Amino acid sequence: MSVFLAPLILIMVWEVWLLYSRAAVEIGILTCLIVFFSVWYLTNRFVAVSELQKSLHYKEFWRFLITPGVFILAVYFFIMILESGFWQQFMVFFANIIFLLILQNLFDRFYLPAGYPARSFESISGNVNIISLFLFLTVAYSFIAFLNFSVWLSATFFLFLAIMLIYQTMWISGITVKQSWLYLIVIGLLLLETFWSLVFLPNTYYVKALVISLVYYALINLARNQLIGLLNRKMVLRYLLISVIVLGLIWGTAQWL
Repeated sequence: MSVFLAPLILIMVWEVWLLYSRAAVEIGILTCLIVFFSVWYLTNRFVAVSELQKSLHYKEFWRFLITPGVFILAVYFFIMILESGFWQQFMVFFANIIFLLILQNLFDRFYLPAGYPARSFESISGNVNIISLFLFLTVAYSFIAFLNFSVWLSATFFLFLAIMLIYQTMWISGITVKQSWLYLIVIGLLLLETFWSLVFLPNTYYVKALVISLVYYALINLARNQLIGLLNRKMVLRYLLISVIVLGLIWGTAQWL
């Protein structure tokens, strides 16, 4: 499956879904298969493993799958809560452009290593993970508000998702589980506490999702830079200042239900 073919197939599949919404389950399964096999094709072909990346193991395929897999599923569920056909179409094409960029990045990493920019996948996955977290949080809070979805179940799933994204970020930065396990637990629990606290506040689910995404952005970057030895006072102040300013704008302009 080529880099361009997988996003093209996914667009066609989702367009069918928008026309026949009752096929949501079947489309969801097909979506998972498309993402799974496209990443598998790029990371586990014989030439990629034996000649360009001999240290690549099957477990690394699963690590590379986290970012595109979580992102595409996040968009899939997010489209479900959108009422506007325009925004549904926008998210379909937005998701597949990002999916294409991820696959192209993986292709360059394994098949064109000479010109591959250092930390390229680390950069793109970090940004995409934040978007994924925001989309999933929006869906979770909307399900809680409008479908009376279980808060405990939502919180449990969110904790699992957050730890998985934190783990992926640490791994792609060259940080082992032995080095980062305490950060995984602490950041995960802080995000869970924030998630639980915001459930009871009368903000829209978009605002709640933005707040937690901002907390994730600050914590994950501070932790990652600390573990790789790049954290300094100037960097701490920068992340805190950005977080405080954006958080102030969010709360200052938010609609209260």
